[in-house]
Amino acid sequence: MDLLAAGQATSNDIPWNITVPLGIIGALLSLPAWIFFIRGAAQIFTTIRLGQPALKRTDNPAGRLMNLIKEIVGHTKMAKKPGVAIAHWLVMVGFLLGSMVWFEAYIQIFDPEGGWPIIGDWGLYHFVDELLGLGTVLGIIALIIIRQKIGDKDKKARFYGSNSKAAYFVEAVVLIEGLGMILVKSSKIATFASYEGGHVATDFFTMQVAKILPESPLLVSIFALIKLLSGMIWLFIVGQNVKWGVAWHRFMAFFNIFLKRNSDGRNALGAAKPMTSKGRVLTMENADPETDKIGAGTIDDFTWKGWMDFTSCTECGRCQEQCPAWNTAKPLSPKLLITALRDNAIESAPYLKAAKAEGARGAGMFSGDTAVLDDPAMDAHADMPLLQLVASGEQGVIDPDILWSCTNCGACVEQCPVDIEHIDHIVDMRRYQVLVDSEFPTELGGLFKNMETKGNPWGQNNNKRSEWIEAAKADGIDIPVYGQDIENFDDTEYLFWVGCAGVYDDNATKTTRAVADLLYTAGVKFAVLGEGEGCTGDSARRAGNEFLFQMMAEQNIEVLDDAFEGVPPKQRKIVVTCAHCFNTLRNEYPEMGGNYDVVHHTQLLNKLIREGRLEPVNSPQAGRQVTYHDPCFLGRHNKVFEAPRELIGASGANLVEMERNRNTGFCCGAGGARMWMEEHIGERINLNRTDEALATGSDTIAVGCPFCKTMMNDGVNNRQSDIEDKSERTQVVDIAQMFRESILVDGELPAAKEPEFLVAPERGWVDEEKLAREEAERKAEEEAKRRAEEEKKRKAEQKAAEDAKKKETAAAGAAAAGAAGVAAGAGAPGAPGAPAAPGAPAAPAAPKAPSAPAAPGAPQAPSAGAPAAPGAPAAPGAPQAPSAGAPAAPGAPAAPGAPVAPGAPQAPSAGAPAAPGAPAAPGAPAAPAKEEPSREESTAATTPTAPAAAETTSDGKIKLGATAPAAPGAPSTPGAPATPSAPAAPAAPAAPSAPVAPAAPAAPSAPVAPAASAATETPEAPSAEKSEPATPSAPAKSSASTEGGVIKLGAMTPGAPGASAPAAPSAPAAAPAAPAQDEAPAEDEAPAEAQAPAAPETPKAPAPAAPGAPVAPPAPAAPAAEEAPVEDNTPTQEQGQSQAKTEGGIIKITPNVPGAPGTPGAPNA
Repeated sequence: MDLLAAGQATSNDIPWNITVPLGIIGALLSLPAWIFFIRGAAQIFTTIRLGQPALKRTDNPAGRLMNLIKEIVGHTKMAKKPGVAIAHWLVMVGFLLGSMVWFEAYIQIFDPEGGWPIIGDWGLYHFVDELLGLGTVLGIIALIIIRQKIGDKDKKARFYGSNSKAAYFVEAVVLIEGLGMILVKSSKIATFASYEGGHVATDFFTMQVAKILPESPLLVSIFALIKLLSGMIWLFIVGQNVKWGVAWHRFMAFFNIFLKRNSDGRNALGAAKPMTSKGRVLTMENADPETDKIGAGTIDDFTWKGWMDFTSCTECGRCQEQCPAWNTAKPLSPKLLITALRDNAIESAPYLKAAKAEGARGAGMFSGDTAVLDDPAMDAHADMPLLQLVASGEQGVIDPDILWSCTNCGACVEQCPVDIEHIDHIVDMRRYQVLVDSEFPTELGGLFKNMETKGNPWGQNNNKRSEWIEAAKADGIDIPVYGQDIENFDDTEYLFWVGCAGVYDDNATKTTRAVADLLYTAGVKFAVLGEGEGCTGDSARRAGNEFLFQMMAEQNIEVLDDAFEGVPPKQRKIVVTCAHCFNTLRNEYPEMGGNYDVVHHTQLLNKLIREGRLEPVNSPQAGRQVTYHDPCFLGRHNKVFEAPRELIGASGANLVEMERNRNTGFCCGAGGARMWMEEHIGERINLNRTDEALATGSDTIAVGCPFCKTMMNDGVNNRQSDIEDKSERTQVVDIAQMFRESILVDGELPAAKEPEFLVAPERGWVDEEKLAREEAERKAEEEAKRRAEEEKKRKAEQKAAEDAKKKETAAAGAAAAGAAGVAAGAGAPGAPGAPAAPGAPAAPAAPKAPSAPAAPGAPQAPSAGAPAAPGAPAAPGAPQAPSAGAPAAPGAPAAPGAPVAPGAPQAPSAGAPAAPGAPAAPGAPAAPAKEEPSREESTAATTPTAPAAAETTSDGKIKLGATAPAAPGAPSTPGAPATPSAPAAPAAPAAPSAPVAPAAPAAPSAPVAPAASAATETPEAPSAEKSEPATPSAPAKSSASTEGGVIKLGAMTPGAPGASAPAAPSAPAAAPAAPAQDEAPAEDEAPAEAQAPAAPETPKAPAPAAPGAPVAPPAPAAPAAEEAPVEDNTPTQEQGQSQAKTEGGIIKITPNVPGAPGTPGAPNA
């Protein structure tokens, strides 16, 4: 056969007996490959779903889609390395569109001449097939060469630490796939006459390859089978290795880019991600430590977008290559950080899924909660791999030194081709370390405390903010201060935000003064806040102290909004010199309602130059070599690159760029709160950057941030320490200082221009949204009050109905008991000195004494039968239990001559125990009927007794109660003290006519005649329970305190029920006498409510708290009626709420520790 001749074969020449079995074999082998791949994809999907809810990831879908197309088609994130970008683009397109050619192999194995119906014969399809195959082969070969050239052995190589095995596997399969596309097409041209030897326009390369291939339909099927099976091997292997980001990023990158933080396509730079939990932003007011995620302490604390980031990493190492920490021998590599989190996430996912299915939280199983592991259902998951994210050695996923080495410079985020948000994850882990674990570098403790107590990181007094202003005024530079020189911004255009460094750092103060001089000279209408300004909180937030940042931001926003009152947001202009203040005011304060137009001083100065308000008149910088260091938070985070360079040019200097500049600029080492921490590992970052600046041979290093100025100046002094004359050293100056020199005339500033607005002002603006928000809040508050009143009314009506029902029940019972009493003991006189029934113990040390007086609070009325013995002293050693709750009704009527039924048991006084063994007088005759006074008279005549003391019971609980006021005209017998062990509580009112048994203390509630049921009841006084408390309880809200400068949220330990005791409910209206021979029942045997004969009911009164009443030793108590809680004027924290406290400047959230049940709050004195 002539190998150079065009193919002549037709479908009749195809060996179907071979190609069909090959096709079946290929199809069958592909089935397990697809199964394993789909299973792996499902595993990744379900794993990502384990993450917490994330904020705003699907808003503006059109904008997100456009950005996705731009990044994928344009390869914009990879364009920083053009050669790599082109090669990768070819491979990417070969994968995306080549999959269509790859699936065609299913057909080509069976039918070597076949292909896709309709489109398979199009010239366009042949042309695309040609480009895809050729592009894939060339692109992957280039990438393999690049990987080999860079290597993975050198720590500074971007592939160091990457999974080279997975990378080589993927590259090999891609190469085979590309060759398969070329060889199948070439063999078809060489074999079949229908291809006519190929066409130059569509088969320009494969037709040349066809010339060296034989005419063989079987060869076409074999090439197609190889193409198919190589892809199947890829699916099979990758499906079982979900950690292979170099393979899975082909799928994950699309989702990760589409769901990036900013829907407009901007990188996750500028503002730090807010701290969130359950899909909402956490603040000190709404954070609940029991249920909310405070930062990220274990892998399941990250949001699902974090989990997607971890699984999307392709391990290209671009972030590692640019990281200032990694390049100065620190342990932090952004790539290795993400891959470590990914590996931990994948390993933890099965256990978290199992725990979720079984109703337990996975993290609890891994963090020492062994009680969960004791559950037999969890035996299969006892060996849990979920670790603390940050801990030394094998105890954590990453080492603390890794976490705290980050400067938040943003180089990793800027470089990442799949839009991983490294800084967000680092800040979240820092938040957990600071707010929950209180584990952070010692230097930060002082920082937090200074910021909290002094309002600035330097810990200086606020009055120092005025010193530079006074010095400027002394030099003739007018610096208006809001609140002193001006009261509003009606005639002011810019607020000059000086920043902390601008007043507390001597080097930065020079920048402050230079900017103020230039603004004054240009006639800009500006003002400063002076001592009203505070730190923006950037360092606190970047260090993880989110609540301290929020506290400082809220204070500043309040001050700024007050200053800008009446100014629309677009004209609330602020100019700053600090890149960190610039980023915080511009990007982070809007999240908290502070919307301002923030510009860097280099931007405003450029504007003034363009408008002719500042004119360089000399060139002291002419011919001077100047290199410029891009501050990370000005350049990379906010893309301000041109303004500083234009200003340098305007000053007359010659700009010499460092090798790493603009987006690839190298950090000075001060960001991410590193300004306040020492570097103990590796080379100092500022020295690395200083070396690069000095290598340009420049005389001056220009900066645009006070932090950068400090770090670069320190680096120069270190590197040029051998030059004793500092003026001979390379100078580090702010661009504003350089430009100020260029406008001087004979060493003096030129005459200032007439102050005027640069843009026509708009004033008198009203914040309609704020007013609407306040109105909505007001309406919501009114609605809440209305509902509370309705609920209160409903409860009062329900209580009244319950009380009425109880009275009806009591009256019915009393009538029945009274009838029985009349039948059993009518006319039986009381036997004075009746002994106790056998077995009933007598009161300790209570000898009999004739004619014991009546109990105070239960005065005797004249009895028709047996009057009490007047003047009889109380039995020594048997003190009288105080009556509690309500005064006795004086003159309560009873049926004349109707004796008390001997079997009617007496309801014990609420909380007042009867003397043990003190029997009631059996058959005591009732008092004669007497007209009952009105409610008003009874109340007016009542004299309250001393408040009851708090009683401590044998089980350690405290009871609060109050004695009832004594009835008028019936004082207690002198010398009969109240029993100290009896807690005061409302008592059932006693009938005034009840005689007392001699030689024993009288029972607190005296018996009444059965006939009294017919008497009209007096109106009931309002229950103490219904009375309003003197001081309302504290609302359920978190509050803040500090410990060591870190603000924490926590909770007061709530008192047990009864801590803020409500007023006492009233005792039953009347109680029958106790059986003559029965011992007073124990407290726990007391009936819930005693039934009483229908005695006239007396008014009830709330019992006052007992000031300083001594606690008596416990004594056997009579069963208590419903106890009267004492009104407590001390505000209490609602149970179950969290409260914040500060420990050394860190605001922490800690949950409530509930008090022991039944432990009341301390009574008022």
